[in-house]
Amino acid sequence: MILSRSLARKRIAAQTLPSFRAAWAPVAFDIVAIVLVLAVIWQPVLTMIYVAHLGLALTILVLFTVIYVPFQVVAIVSTIWAVRSRWTEKDEK
Repeated sequence: MILSRSLARKRIAAQTLPSFRAAWAPVAFDIVAIVLVLAVIWQPVLTMIYVAHLGLALTILVLFTVIYVPFQVVAIVSTIWAVRSRWTEKDEK
């Protein structure tokens, strides 16, 4: 999200159209970065769930909030910036 957004903003400001690979490589980097961060916090989150003796509904809610939502936010925002960096307006006749 950070890399794809900053590169896309620079490209949009410079009015340069990146190639498909140049636009989507930062998205792949952002997704790999968030997966690594989530992998690091996975075990502490599971330990917290086991120690707190949360029920099934709360366990699902915690995992949804801590793992699923951040991944989706990063993936969606990175994708939006990649698309914006490649966007060209069609001339209306």
